[in-house]
Amino acid sequence: MKKKLLAIAVAGTFAAPTVAMAEWSLGGSVSQGVSVSSGSISLGGGSGSLSMSGSADLGNGVSGSAGFSVTGGGSGASIGLSGDFGSVTLSDSGVSWSGSGLLGTNATISTDGSASSVSVGLSHNIAGLSVGAGWSTGGDITASASGNAGDVGLSIAWDGSAATASATALGLTITSAGSISWSSALGGGMSFGASYADETVSGTLSYSF
Repeated sequence: MKKKLLAIAVAGTFAAPTVAMAEWSLGGSVSQGVSVSSGSISLGGGSGSLSMSGSADLGNGVSGSAGFSVTGGGSGASIGLSGDFGSVTLSDSGVSWSGSGLLGTNATISTDGSASSVSVGLSHNIAGLSVGAGWSTGGDITASASGNAGDVGLSIAWDGSAATASATALGLTITSAGSISWSSALGGGMSFGASYADETVSGTLSYSF
């Protein structure tokens, strides 16, 4: 009997507690662009990125996350917590907090240690139409409206000195500045985009995994 009790005590001592395991994912993208200007063709806009991210349920409605990315020779890492209080992220760019409040108002505060910025946005969905407005430090004001699945949209942005308007339909975007762009998902992680601005036509083929 004493031997059985001793065995149970030893087994209980070395029993591992239940710990939430983080779920990790690996992703990235590769893209290459080509532009045509004044009769000359050049390659450009090529880029690549590789990222790794993970998240875990910490209990009591709180979840943790971490990530690391390598893009264009630079690197960046971040850690964060999210819950009823919103989402807090610490990265090499500084600290940021975002959360939702009364009437669907979304607020964001960020700082790099020497300067801080605040932005507030409001969005609502009315019969399939999404309408939103936002403000950020520096006097930037935005307003937008988009239809079902984002196929049709209209937005206006004010930076304190000038306004820019853009209209989007089925992947085609036209701005008041005279630029035209189009993008489409080709499936299998492939996508293609083309644009025209300042008498230059450019296109980019991308693959994401």
